[in-house]
Amino acid sequence: MPDDLPLYDNANEALPPPDDVRVTDYRVMPWPDGTRVTVEMGLTPFRVFPAMDISIVNTDGDVLRTLSCVGALERRPAPTLHLPTLPAGTQLAAVIEMLAGEDIRQRVIVPFTVGGPILKATVS
Repeated sequence: MPDDLPLYDNANEALPPPDDVRVTDYRVMPWPDGTRVTVEMGLTPFRVFPAMDISIVNTDGDVLRTLSCVGALERRPAPTLHLPTLPAGTQLAAVIEMLAGEDIRQRVIVPFTVGGPILKATVS
């Protein structure tokens, strides 16, 4: 790969640490039929493909579904997770954890309802 290929918006800015990837924003999209949820997130620029865990938990903190992604290739991944059969309106949360080895570098928790509205926000 040529050294002059711009991989970042501003070539004069200091490069981020290779394993310090952060979630910048999210969009949690419960499917209207209550069968799935799509968790889309924006990531900071990265030099090393990041690892992340995405979990769906209930109000007691029990993990209902989990997805581990090692070496995410996109700056805006949007995995879809199947949900167990639950009544519409059931309160759940999507938990996004950005990893560096065994360390959790960032945790973003987004409460949502089964079959509920799309939620989106910027992460500070």
